[in-house]
Amino acid sequence: MKKAFTLVLACFLVLSAAVGCANNTSNPSTSPPQNSPSSSSASPTNSTGNQLPEETSGDNFDADRVIAVYTREDGSGTRDAFVSITGVGADMYVEAVVISETNEILTKVEENEFAISYVSVGSLSDRVKALSIDGVFPSNETIMDGSYKLQRPLLVCVNEENATDELVQDFIAFMLSAEGQEISATRWTKVDLNAPTYSPGGMNGTLKVGGSTSVEPLMQALRQAYILQNPGVEIEISGGGSGAGISEAVSGVLNIGMSSRALRDDEKANLTDYDIALDGVAVIVNPANPASGMTIEQVKTIFTGEVTRWSEA
Repeated sequence: MKKAFTLVLACFLVLSAAVGCANNTSNPSTSPPQNSPSSSSASPTNSTGNQLPEETSGDNFDADRVIAVYTREDGSGTRDAFVSITGVGADMYVEAVVISETNEILTKVEENEFAISYVSVGSLSDRVKALSIDGVFPSNETIMDGSYKLQRPLLVCVNEENATDELVQDFIAFMLSAEGQEISATRWTKVDLNAPTYSPGGMNGTLKVGGSTSVEPLMQALRQAYILQNPGVEIEISGGGSGAGISEAVSGVLNIGMSSRALRDDEKANLTDYDIALDGVAVIVNPANPASGMTIEQVKTIFTGEVTRWSEA
């Protein structure tokens, strides 16, 4: 009798354990999925090395919403190049919000799902999404071969007095050297594939450089590399826009002005300029926007206010 009771109890315990294992296996809360694609796949980058936003389906994008247009201020080299190439000209949309800094443009587009604007290709990041223009995406290759049409020079300029200053000329020589052009190629596009090697001259002194906020990140990188080879030099860099850089180079407030547009004929009369890189102007939208590209004509209709809703673009 005692042996039979023990045998029945043992069978009961085995059955209970089996049922418990079955319940645990079927409970999704105790068996989290492993190796999910989101944790193992890296974000793609474009050919300039900038990280691209993940593709969006646009299922929740309300295309009937009004387009929020952001533009740079008058005097901006980026604006000058953009309105000239797209044909917007002086007909900028009256409702467009004017922004004076590249980083603020990026922030506005990042925060507004229905925004559109434009920035230097060298300033792109995964905070925003760049559009292809006429079927061509901005990259070092498409800017250099001319197939990406929204492009302009990045340059520095000096007045007659600074054009003969030894320190000014040495820093410009570095910008145009093979070492300087390699720095340009990290986020922008070289202007000289056969640039000469730079030879440090042990320079000393202080330079004031200012102007275009599109050129500013490149100038910061050039400054850092130049000072490593010339530790006796200090270089102060400020923004303010291309217009300010050009006018203050003329007056001598700056030793070197920065511009993200070509000099006009009247400006060339007072300045010597040097192209240090090529740059594209990227048309940008929020990563949630399903748009992937536009024609130049479509861009023009948005920035002149002819088209005001995404459903019409």
